[in-house]
Amino acid sequence: MRKVCEVYLVSSASSDDRGVELTFPVSQYEMMDAFEQIHTKSPGDVYWQVDEFYCFDYLAPHLDENMSIFEFNSLTEQLSKLDSYQETALEGLLQMQVKNHMQENSGIITVPELMMLASNVDRCQVLADVNTDEALGKFYVENGFREDLDALPDSAYALLDYAKIGKQMRESEAGVFTPHGYVVRTEELEPLPEHEPQREISYMIRLTLMNHENEQKTAVLDLPATEQRLLEVQEELDAPEWFDAQFTGCDAIAPQLNSMLADVEDLPRINELAHSIQELKASGQLTKFKAVVGATQCETLEDVFDRIEKLPQYCFETKIRDKDALVRDELEFVLGGKDADLIYKHLNREAYAEDVLKQYGAEITPYGMVNREDFGPLHEPISEQQQEQTQEPQMGM
Repeated sequence: MRKVCEVYLVSSASSDDRGVELTFPVSQYEMMDAFEQIHTKSPGDVYWQVDEFYCFDYLAPHLDENMSIFEFNSLTEQLSKLDSYQETALEGLLQMQVKNHMQENSGIITVPELMMLASNVDRCQVLADVNTDEALGKFYVENGFREDLDALPDSAYALLDYAKIGKQMRESEAGVFTPHGYVVRTEELEPLPEHEPQREISYMIRLTLMNHENEQKTAVLDLPATEQRLLEVQEELDAPEWFDAQFTGCDAIAPQLNSMLADVEDLPRINELAHSIQELKASGQLTKFKAVVGATQCETLEDVFDRIEKLPQYCFETKIRDKDALVRDELEFVLGGKDADLIYKHLNREAYAEDVLKQYGAEITPYGMVNREDFGPLHEPISEQQQEQTQEPQMGM
């Protein structure tokens, strides 16, 4: 899927001002994960801004500040499906719509209008690299669109005022120039199709697959799946063996996994992983799992299985999501009451937090704080011997 822009999200209702950077469009799971990281469940509490457009930057002046993050994601999802020809068509349609608004004094361009325009890009003609009236006039004359001039002798064409001809044509058909070409509407615009409500998703991992020798053979596989469903997908792909196919997309409930699940021959193991994640979700351990995966620098599928197996050997504190929360929690444990409040006011909290993290071998993730029960280095796997020798942590969390 074509990526449209970089977006920064932060919660306006949380005391923690750390935000999340996402590349839009994002999946529903990626959005849910971002909300979890910025500690909010309400879209109304989310402040967002576009940091960079990779394409469609001409839309920037028309983004309504009241647009919800879900509306914007839906818009970028629609934009991501357009090719360069259609992108130019959309820019032209937007110019026409802005002109209509100015003439009718009808206010700003709305989100539904932008989505309606994006769904009508094929109702336009685009003349690439035609950016002036003169170029437009010459195109129409040389391609026989001005039958009234066809009878002229060849020597007369050099005397024609192509700029005047182009202007007449542009004004008569209400076309517009964009930086990438001339756009004219060839059909009436259709209203936006009725919006389908977002459905609740139940899969743990969704894989999009393609036969690597035939791009027309594609399939979507939701995991965990039965053996029967796996066989059905192989038939859909015309792939007797999994190495006859390849992944073209991955959407996991733990988005950190998306970049790790790349080898189609691992599919049976990935299905096992989906079963394990489903159990973690049912037991309320999913957030801890995501925090441990991030804190321990998992890079491979085997790393992920190792963290699931040894998840009980990691400590996780969801309430400690920044250094200030760590300092307050530690002082309350050591001193409590008024003494904790008094020392907190005069403490070099940054330095104290760093020392506490170092002492416990801990790391603060967007989900909460993680450390090993044996206080060993987080970036080193827990060995079987260390697992057997694990002791209860003696810390204030």
